[in-house]
Amino acid sequence: MSKLKTTWLILRKGVEKYLVKNFNIYVPSSAGDSKILGFHTKISIITIFPLLSRLLKILNIKNEIINANYFCKQRKKLKQSKVLKKYFNKYGSDKSSIHNYHLIYGSLFKKNNKVKKILEIGLGTDDEKIISNMGRYGKPGASVRAFRDFFKKAQIYGADIDKKILFKEDRINTFYVDQSNINSLETLFRKTGKNFDLIIDDGLHAPYANINVIITSLNCINKNGWIIIEDIPIKAKPIWEVINFLISFKYNCKLIKTKSTYVFLINKK
Repeated sequence: MSKLKTTWLILRKGVEKYLVKNFNIYVPSSAGDSKILGFHTKISIITIFPLLSRLLKILNIKNEIINANYFCKQRKKLKQSKVLKKYFNKYGSDKSSIHNYHLIYGSLFKKNNKVKKILEIGLGTDDEKIISNMGRYGKPGASVRAFRDFFKKAQIYGADIDKKILFKEDRINTFYVDQSNINSLETLFRKTGKNFDLIIDDGLHAPYANINVIITSLNCINKNGWIIIEDIPIKAKPIWEVINFLISFKYNCKLIKTKSTYVFLINKK
């Protein structure tokens, strides 16, 4: 629906009519006044995941949540994580300055020289007109360069919606992707191939786009490989508790609490 049509519909019929027309999976299966139907549609949109999270608790289905420090210490990788932090800082990545993600990435693998193939979606555009940008002082490609230096035998792939920041360097190849479009992600994997040891989503940071990445990545990960979803807002925890429950039937999953966000880990055993 165009912005003009949306504005016209809201002004003439009210926001409730707009909700009923555009959010049909949340609309009550009931006859009645559109304003009342719209009101309950809004309540469904707002509360469905918090209620599902509450239902999981009532069913005594627990989601394991640990913090990044504990994850690192448990795996005895504090020294390795400090090395990765230096690389993140060297290239200007926020993964160890604003965040403490080095504690996670430095702890994933027993032997870094066994890691052969990594993909990161989201290179960190500095174009402020593009959503999820890093600001004008951002350093596009910072983290993929850090991963190249840390995983010394790995081929590093990167992908971003901003074609202006794509580049190629020693052991780094980057490609265009629009993770809001699942077909675009499938095209990306046709170009890069499969057999990844690590796939990272540091792109749009919208739940549906994250799920697109998970859907297309599950068959592209090696045994003992990882899929990582970064920058999950604290307020989005109920959504990820449900996702965690669903995926945990076939994979090892964890929600990790970092400095200011959650990070979701999927490990293929």
